Amino acid sequence: MKSEIKSNEKKNYFAPIKLKLLITIVDRQKVDYYVDLLQDFEINMQFVTYGLGTADSEMLTYLGLPDARKAVIFSIVKDENLPKLKDKLEEKFVKIKNGKGIAYTVSLSSVIGVAIYQFMCNRKMKKEEN
Repeated sequence: MKSEIKSNEKKNYFAPIKLKLLITIVDRQKVDYYVDLLQDFEINMQFVTYGLGTADSEMLTYLGLPDARKAVIFSIVKDENLPKLKDKLEEKFVKIKNGKGIAYTVSLSSVIGVAIYQFMCNRKMKKEEN
């Protein structure tokens, strides 16, 4: 009986998935494209905020940037998906006209709530049957 209980308890344990906050800054007119692109990498939570760069028009022209209006995309991504995601973003930043941008990550050390964590890492737990 005790061994049966122990084996049932072990079924709900899993190794924690490392999560990172991905911050992507792109031209405002390309934000929808990049949000859709990021969703292909199992990202369940994203939000976008708009900003205005501080460079003057002369500096923007020198850097080859079309506009100072930017969008900042905040996304929660699994650490294991980052290498492929990084490669895809680098490719798109180079190939898409006016699609330049930057992206970087910040490690998350904790998340409040098991349900929130499971949502962010695409993990579904089976409900216990009585």
